[in-house]
Amino acid sequence: MKNKVLSVTVLFLILSIGLISCSPKVNKKEMDAQTYFEYAKKLFDKGKYLQAITEFNVVVLKFSGSPIVDDAQFYLAESHYKNDEYLIAVAEYQKLVDDYPESPYVEEAFYKMGLSYSELSQRPALDQEYTTKALRQLQNFVEAYPDGKFRPEAEKAIARLRAKLARKQLLGGDVYRKMGIYDSAIIYYDIILDTYYDTPVAENAMFWKAACQYKLNKYDEAISNFSAFLEKYPNSKYADRAKSNITEIQEKLSKLDVTQR
Repeated sequence: MKNKVLSVTVLFLILSIGLISCSPKVNKKEMDAQTYFEYAKKLFDKGKYLQAITEFNVVVLKFSGSPIVDDAQFYLAESHYKNDEYLIAVAEYQKLVDDYPESPYVEEAFYKMGLSYSELSQRPALDQEYTTKALRQLQNFVEAYPDGKFRPEAEKAIARLRAKLARKQLLGGDVYRKMGIYDSAIIYYDIILDTYYDTPVAENAMFWKAACQYKLNKYDEAISNFSAFLEKYPNSKYADRAKSNITEIQEKLSKLDVTQR
């Protein structure tokens, strides 16, 4: 029985070696630009991005005068993007835009640069350098291609990035407010209300700005802003507190009027 199992195993190995030896070898030296690109593209389609990067680089360098070179340059950038090498991807997309401005891939490359920076964006509490770069790139893209097919997705990304930057300002304002440094907190809330007024955190900023004015005994300004808050966000989770604060301020103002008579 053991001999039979051994014989079957040996036979399987012999067949496997035979199949491997019979498999066609890729002769890259004989490939023209189109064939080499197609070879690299198959690697890309299979998700073999590191290998694809090597081969697309060969196409770009070896066949620099070929009409297919901008395709290779684009997919070289795409391979880096898919491989989570976002800064390298940005550089390769930019090379396409600079070196092949007539390429049909330029619009997408322009858009993908913004997405690459967006992928590097950190959570709101941390540095927002790449968030800012992504936002600037995508806004420039929308201006350059107002009717482009990537505009809807670009605008969604812009909204997300703006919301993150607004959240960063809100965190700063909240820190100062909790420390009792209300003037500084108001500066942060004002940035949100002036620059990021269309983001979800504008509601928080508007309420807490009025609350800080109340703490600073700026009663008239606080009432005005609490009232504006209730008009804009009547169903807010802060609505009852805003109403209560208005009532408290009015009572304080009434007492002040009595004592001044």
